[in-house]
Amino acid sequence: MIGRALRAHARGFARDVVLFWVTVAGLVLSLSVATNIPPELADAPPDVRAAFAAPYEAVLATYGAVLAAAYGSFRYTVDRRDGVVAQRLMLQPRWATLLVRMPASAVGGAIVALAGAVGGHAALSVAMGGLPLEWSSLGSTLSLGALAGLWGLGVGIVVQAHLVALFVAPMSMSVAVLVVIFWRSGAVYLPLLAMLEALRFDVSALGILPDEGIDSPTAGLVTAAWVLGALVAAGLSFMNRDVK
Repeated sequence: MIGRALRAHARGFARDVVLFWVTVAGLVLSLSVATNIPPELADAPPDVRAAFAAPYEAVLATYGAVLAAAYGSFRYTVDRRDGVVAQRLMLQPRWATLLVRMPASAVGGAIVALAGAVGGHAALSVAMGGLPLEWSSLGSTLSLGALAGLWGLGVGIVVQAHLVALFVAPMSMSVAVLVVIFWRSGAVYLPLLAMLEALRFDVSALGILPDEGIDSPTAGLVTAAWVLGALVAAGLSFMNRDVK
């Protein structure tokens, strides 16, 4: 049953127009980080360039997370609006339909985050005259995108309304950047900053000083609570509400 559901979803995944355009958006958005790089920085020593570029890792990861959440939500609500979800529910149980969407949303979110990281790093490399690629940071970015994709899926299933979910999902991630302006101690417990802290990003670029953040294990627990809470709420909604 699960194998058949996965194959059915994989066939649609290969022709995922939503993923394509959100990935393009992530790539274009990430390229903009190079617009504020001073031209003279290209002649600076490599260690100076690396130190200057370090905070941008969190910025690029944030771009990717916001768009990955939008993808997770948008992918579900588009299928619901177009009748794809209802059609599949005629052929397979609800739990199987829901279960196969989770890894698909995580993979799609990771792809969106990867596009943002690659595009942003390429732009910074051109603007600064070359930068080493941090593989550990890239892995964290992919993990963040996967978590954000799952978060977006949960939001999309709960909200259901296509355009409303498209607004709520990315806003639920990016709101932390606004809250941090006037309530730093609370902002670090919101989904985006908790995920960044859990994956050991430098969040100083987002306004959180070293002594204001939370440690990585605690951030991991907070992240797990947010993501699992969203998926449990989505599961309860999906199993009990009509899908038209």
